[in-house]
Amino acid sequence: MRLALAFLLLCIAVPISHGTETKKEVLVYSYHLKPPLIVDDKREIGLYFDIVTYLNEASDEYQFDLVYVPRKRLEVMMQEGTFNGILLGVNPVWFKDRDRTKYLWTDLVLSDRDELISLKTEPFEFNTPKSLNGKVFGGVRGFYYFGINEYINAGNALRIDTEREIDLFTLLARSRIDTALISQSTFDYMIAKNQWHGKFHVSEKPHDVYDRHILVPKDKASIFEHINPIVKQLHSDSSWQQTLASYK
Repeated sequence: MRLALAFLLLCIAVPISHGTETKKEVLVYSYHLKPPLIVDDKREIGLYFDIVTYLNEASDEYQFDLVYVPRKRLEVMMQEGTFNGILLGVNPVWFKDRDRTKYLWTDLVLSDRDELISLKTEPFEFNTPKSLNGKVFGGVRGFYYFGINEYINAGNALRIDTEREIDLFTLLARSRIDTALISQSTFDYMIAKNQWHGKFHVSEKPHDVYDRHILVPKDKASIFEHINPIVKQLHSDSSWQQTLASYK
């Protein structure tokens, strides 16, 4: 009896360890350093951080960590084979994978569009790249804008680049450019945050309308199979819809 009691006390005092497996780290790259996608990189505020948090809370296998990398550097990494993660917030067309044969693509994460904006006092309407004839266009350094790049490179318009998309608002306000290409999500966020209602004009026709997905290299198919069901449930999750609404 004493032996049995001693054994019972030992079991209570020293918990039996079943071992816990550490989650496998997955780097989630992004080259979009702009709100609301990334509002504050150091404080980890923004929709992309929220998406990564959502993935982590839903996954018992992987630990996802968001890493910002400029687009040019990312392209070099992909060319040299040093890209060792997944890429958030991109579209197959941007990576010459319209048929989705080079990479694996999750369901859409966000829907967005690229707007041509100008000052309300000097409105610019975009129909085709030819609409930019004689104009000064504002864009982000290293970004490719289909049709527009080719038209400007042919000498039909000028282009001034900034490091960050939000700096294009400053160029417009100072009349250094005639129009700028800015994502609708970024435009809406900046207008609401700064109370700029009525200051800028948005062309009736956008440059592009698209969905943002997660690009997964084919050698990481197991990660794709794990996260795609999680991404699919985003749009029916009421708490996620509230998160989206908080940035508008």
